[in-house]
Amino acid sequence: MSLARRPELSDASTETLSGLYWYVADGEPVPPELDVAPIIIHDIRTVEAHAVLLLPVRPDTAGPGPEQIRALHGQDIYIIAVSQLPVSLALQQQLYAEGADDVHVLEGRVAMFACLARAKRHFERSHGAETKRRDLKAQLDILQDALDHLPTPIYLKNINGRYQACNTAFANLLSRPREEVIGHRLEELAPAETAEKHETSDARLRELGGLMCYETDVCLHDDDQRYVMLHKALVSDEHGKPCGIAGVMIDITERKRLEARLMNAAERDPLTDAFNRRKFFELADQAITDAIRQGERLCVAAIDVDHFKSINDEFGHAEGDITLCSIVDILRAHETEGMIVARAGGEEFFAFFFGAAAARAEEILQAMRTEISHYCQVKTAAGLAGTISVGMACFDPAAENIDRALRRADAALYHAKHNGRNRLSRAR
Repeated sequence: MSLARRPELSDASTETLSGLYWYVADGEPVPPELDVAPIIIHDIRTVEAHAVLLLPVRPDTAGPGPEQIRALHGQDIYIIAVSQLPVSLALQQQLYAEGADDVHVLEGRVAMFACLARAKRHFERSHGAETKRRDLKAQLDILQDALDHLPTPIYLKNINGRYQACNTAFANLLSRPREEVIGHRLEELAPAETAEKHETSDARLRELGGLMCYETDVCLHDDDQRYVMLHKALVSDEHGKPCGIAGVMIDITERKRLEARLMNAAERDPLTDAFNRRKFFELADQAITDAIRQGERLCVAAIDVDHFKSINDEFGHAEGDITLCSIVDILRAHETEGMIVARAGGEEFFAFFFGAAAARAEEILQAMRTEISHYCQVKTAAGLAGTISVGMACFDPAAENIDRALRRADAALYHAKHNGRNRLSRAR
């Protein structure tokens, strides 16, 4: 672009300027005092970005002012208000308020040169700032892209709990696009119970500062409960004032499910899913400790399936397994608060009664026996099989341990078998 007819004004030209325009709405010519050769335009929309616009103004004439032009072009152009008459301080203030960048009264080339030099410096600074902005955006885009390739949900909240940044994994966890996450609080994106739980831990972190790490469940949808290891850190500004919370969520759902399966395998019989012998004594020991402290009596029962071997021999082990599972289903169906049923081994089971259930032990055992006799018995060469014989013993845990009580229950069990099976016998 040519900014002037004279060579000495060419110093004001720069790659950051795209043109010099003289805008006239009423056909007013370029004043000769201007001493530059601008492009004359009548349509303000034709001004290019990064251009200098010379806008003629008169104190006594109303016309398009800087405000209208600024509304159309924003900060992309540099507006110099040009007047052939002296401009009052009040009018200068008004022009600046409306969006003019400079005011020039036609007093000679030197003054115009100063305006163009200021315009040049303005665009150089703007260009530098824009270059830095693009560079920073490129760096942020690289960082965001790197975070989006990580499968671990990552987020940043401000101190008021509104999300300022997150990666794709975190947005996917909320089943929302990132645009619907940024600027919102968790209570607007997740169930109230989940949001309240995390806000409580956030408040604790804001109070104590530092780092926080804990396992928690997150139920963001009705049918999707996940378990995560949550690492959170309080973020502070350069003055040490807390300004937000950064978090990383490591999905440990499969690990928790594996732990549950391993725990189940350690505690339960793999065939019938009843508690195993080790878990039975672990739970009984806990109940015994409480019963001793409260001065309560307990009951224990030994249960054996009648003629179980004949079922295996005549119908096969698969049928025997079905019989055991059916019996356990009935035993567990009668479980109540204060009762534990476990498979002791083979076709033998234990039942333990504490609390209010201890007083009803015989009633519960008889109901079990009757239902099993009704649904599980089969005829074999050895006689009716699939029923149960039960021996029970009540004891004072302060005076007798469970092993001795079980021996008495076992003796009562053999008494029941000796007297016809499918019956309950109480130990003396």
